[in-house]
Amino acid sequence: MEQWVALERSEAGVATVTLKATGRMPVISLQSGAALADCFESLAQDAQVRVVVLKGEGGHFCGGGDIAALRDSLSDPDRHLDAIIEAFHRCIRAMHAMPQPVIASVAGAAAGGGMSLAMACDLIVCAANARFVVGYPALGTSSDGGLSHTLTRRLGAMQAMDIILSRGALDAQAAQALGLVAKISEPEQLEAETAAYAERMAATPKQVLREFKGLITKAADDGLHAQLDAEKAAFLRCAKTPDFRERVDAFLSKKK
Repeated sequence: MEQWVALERSEAGVATVTLKATGRMPVISLQSGAALADCFESLAQDAQVRVVVLKGEGGHFCGGGDIAALRDSLSDPDRHLDAIIEAFHRCIRAMHAMPQPVIASVAGAAAGGGMSLAMACDLIVCAANARFVVGYPALGTSSDGGLSHTLTRRLGAMQAMDIILSRGALDAQAAQALGLVAKISEPEQLEAETAAYAERMAATPKQVLREFKGLITKAADDGLHAQLDAEKAAFLRCAKTPDFRERVDAFLSKKK
């Protein structure tokens, strides 16, 4: 797990989970998705942890799926790509099941699966230069990580469809205006302000934190598990089209 995820605990009861960057920015892969899931499942059992902060390494939250790994999986999507999505969805399920509130601390890009990951957290604190990029349509595929569920639940069907299919991206200010972001910080102050925000929350009695996490999550997320399964099935259908392969190849060619 240490290769993909770093974990720190504070005396205030805040656990900070950092998704490591294996290249230019952190990405979702079979390994990193499983490592995040393992970490969240372990923290859920830790009675000393009151609040969890999730952030990325190297100035970005998460650039989404590992596109090279996605391309390599296309020889047998139902086996290889299915496993990548399942690892990611196990992470999303673990976050929602854990009794502690999870705060996303978003610097730079939260793109594709990175946007899904941020939106799956209970709260978001972001830098003023943060950018939430849907990403999926540009690759010729539908979403994973529960994005279709989370945006629809928080914003309604029309706003969710507008963001995903028309706007494609939100800056920090637009995300906050829609109610998707709790707090915006100057980039150089993001880490300190997220820590202070988490520590204030952690000062709440533990039983109150856990009961409200359960009550609010249950009220908001009935249907999440079925939607994750539907997203995986839709993603796999898209991945079998020639258009998806062409767009993945084009994306990787631009990075060379």
